[in-house]
Amino acid sequence: MAMTIREASIVDFDAVLPLFQAFYREEGFDHAVSRVPANLREILQRDDTRVLVAEIDGDAVGAASLSSAFGLEVGLYAELEDLYVHPDHRGKGIAGALIEASCEWARSIGCHDIEIVMTRHGREQAGLVPFYVRHGFEDADRMIMERVL
Repeated sequence: MAMTIREASIVDFDAVLPLFQAFYREEGFDHAVSRVPANLREILQRDDTRVLVAEIDGDAVGAASLSSAFGLEVGLYAELEDLYVHPDHRGKGIAGALIEASCEWARSIGCHDIEIVMTRHGREQAGLVPFYVRHGFEDADRMIMERVL
């Protein structure tokens, strides 16, 4: 089993699209699945975003999407927007490798930190808090609220 993590490009669209669609379905965000193709195309072409793909023997088995932003508090920072590993490949270190590659991208563009937003499903059903703590993340004592426009 030869795993590689690399930056995805537009030619990887068909390989990573099903992974992100599965992520949103698993998280219970079926309403967002229809927007994923257009948004993924945009993310794959922007300068302030990245998609990383994890491959085993040439097959895409995991993916991460990242964005960067600039704020008053910390300056340039990154957000690990989406992280997904196909269920058949979980528990093999792929998610951790995607996290480390995400951190490396954030460092390479001068980010102060990298953040994640965890859904209720991630916290309560998937039990991801201990996983992210093991990978160096800590609770920033913030709550995200949104207003759809």
